[in-house]
Amino acid sequence: MLVVACGGDGSATTLSTSHSTASTTASTVSGTTTTSTPSTPEKVFSSAELAEFDGKEDRPAYIAVDGVVYDVSGSARWPEGKHLSCFLDSEAGNNLSEELKQAPSNMRALVERLPVVGRLEQ
Repeated sequence: MLVVACGGDGSATTLSTSHSTASTTASTVSGTTTTSTPSTPEKVFSSAELAEFDGKEDRPAYIAVDGVVYDVSGSARWPEGKHLSCFLDSEAGNNLSEELKQAPSNMRALVERLPVVGRLEQ
């Protein structure tokens, strides 16, 4: 994944990490930084496919919320696919839409910051 940090003078610095396969470019025009990512086909997961991404035995850990599939593999709150929280007792590889409705409202904002890897089949 590429992260763009903007300086106070309008300059842009691109930092690279190895989490994502998509490349991102940034440009600064008149002090405004724009970021673009080439479009890639969106992966559509069935519930059975999602269940394979449970975070166990070095597998990636994915969760679905409201039809969007997120990668929680890099989150310290999801070691080995098990969520560490007082509010959300869940495991990766599942659709957590209903559980998230019962959790504090800031939980949704935290989930929406995670990398999106696809969508859940309806």
